[in-house]
Amino acid sequence: MRGLFWLAAAWLLLFCAVPDGARAALLRGRVADIDGKPLAGAKLFVYDSANVRRPATFISPPSAADGTVVVTVPPGTYWVVARLKKDDSYGPLMPGEKHSGEPVVVDLTAEAEAAQEFTVADIRDLGRKHRAIATESVRLSGRVLDGEGKPVANAYVFASATRDGGRIPDYLSAWTGADGGYTLMIPAGRTYYVGSATRFPMSAWHPSTEVVPAAGKTEVALDVGLALD
Repeated sequence: MRGLFWLAAAWLLLFCAVPDGARAALLRGRVADIDGKPLAGAKLFVYDSANVRRPATFISPPSAADGTVVVTVPPGTYWVVARLKKDDSYGPLMPGEKHSGEPVVVDLTAEAEAAQEFTVADIRDLGRKHRAIATESVRLSGRVLDGEGKPVANAYVFASATRDGGRIPDYLSAWTGADGGYTLMIPAGRTYYVGSATRFPMSAWHPSTEVVPAAGKTEVALDVGLALD
């Protein structure tokens, strides 16, 4: 009986230690695919700093059939990404898994509730979208090769108009097959920095070559060395 008394007293002290002004904030999200269709099963990964390349501070329940999802967090400023993954682990995405890209900053310091839209895609989606919007385009094709010249499966090729390795590249191919083959469509008329990787998203990307499509050229054959990602 005495043990039960002290247990109850401990719970009472713990309850009284919570500040009177303690409150929660709601982040309401809607997750859609690259075509704007609602996506079920995606989760919001919420971070308390701009470093999102680590396990999340909070993880929401899966989004509903209409793409809506709600997560409760303490008031504060958060960096949020949406992911469609097979589990809650932090790490590179596997083929078919989707990601919303760079984190969205959500300020919940003063507001009790905020709403945010998220668009998630895998590199197949991104490649398809870029091909659809390209007008005068150049077709890069070839293989992804490792340091010994062997083809690399489950890799992809990226192309960017800048050397800024801290952002998602402008164009990405689909995942390579067993033969390491890839195809990537890019708009003509400028210089691109091209490389390859096996993780998406990358912590940072490192182009292995520079491509300047010649005027009027629509096909470029290019084997790409695998970057250390």
